[in-house]
Amino acid sequence: MLISILKSAYVKRIACLLAVSVLFMSFKLRADGVVINAGTSIPLETVSTISSAAITPGQIIDFKVRYDVKVGDKVVIPAGSIAKGQVLRAQKAKGLGKEGFVEIQLKSVKAVDGQDVPLAASNVFQEGEDKQTLAIVLGVVVCILFLTMKGKNAEVPAGYETTGTVAVATTVNVK
Repeated sequence: MLISILKSAYVKRIACLLAVSVLFMSFKLRADGVVINAGTSIPLETVSTISSAAITPGQIIDFKVRYDVKVGDKVVIPAGSIAKGQVLRAQKAKGLGKEGFVEIQLKSVKAVDGQDVPLAASNVFQEGEDKQTLAIVLGVVVCILFLTMKGKNAEVPAGYETTGTVAVATTVNVK
């Protein structure tokens, strides 16, 4: 009887030790993780020209990282990485000299390990030229047809520089 009790206690200890060993073996701890702190600036530029005449709210717009972003001596977001923005508001130029406008919210950027790093609510806003006063004056003084004059559409040129800001501290696995 005593031997069977000792064997069962011994077996329980070995089973417990094996269970703990399996748990430690199934999780690989990464010593090469680097934390990008919230508030880190990300230098960005537009990939192509964005016009208020050609985009719609909800559309996704690509930006690219201008320079390597480093934490210490490790590159966490390489130059050329793609960042995503979403069009919040866009309006084409209208009659009566009303200008067009576009507003884009920066959403995320790809880190060196492929994960999306969320960006804080950083917006790009551009307005076209307002010709409302000119249209009204010419419409009243010269000819009523000038009231149909449109303002200019907003345009964000390719290569337009802006800065995104990391929203939350993010751990990136650097190779």
